[in-house]
Amino acid sequence: MVDDPGRDGCIEFCRRERPRLVGSLALYLGDAGVAEELAQEALVRVWERWDRVALMERPDAWLHRTALNLARSWFQRRAAERRAHQRAGAPAESSLLPDTPAAVAVRAAVAGLAPRQRAAVVARFYAGLDVAGAAVALGCSEGTVKALTHQAITRLRAAGLGHADETDEPEEALRA
Repeated sequence: MVDDPGRDGCIEFCRRERPRLVGSLALYLGDAGVAEELAQEALVRVWERWDRVALMERPDAWLHRTALNLARSWFQRRAAERRAHQRAGAPAESSLLPDTPAAVAVRAAVAGLAPRQRAAVVARFYAGLDVAGAAVALGCSEGTVKALTHQAITRLRAAGLGHADETDEPEEALRA
């Protein structure tokens, strides 16, 4: 719960959460520009509903859930646009983000995860939400977050990502 329910509290909350939100969305979407737009939309929704959001136990999780819902809608619109382009014979646009080879490999591996696994990994390890916060953000139980995270970590390790000093015990990976 946020201590100051006034607009100053909202401004401070948005300033504090914005970088993490934009980064989470960029990793989830694979497009920094769209991530910035959707983060702004989610923050506008916080501003509009601040009287209620400030009283929530986990306003940060509510913000991430709102942003993930916006991202899911964006994916649905993008798929519909792609189908329309295919029917019309126009080539679909590609948005490649130039970056280091390691960052590109991580984004590619994360993008290859199932959407719910990707959302769980981004919420837990990039957004820094604990299991309870990720459960609120994803709209599921804590057990589901743990299972999705375990499945995602297994797939990422199979794709060659991970540290050499990591343990093979799934419980250790979930505590991160």
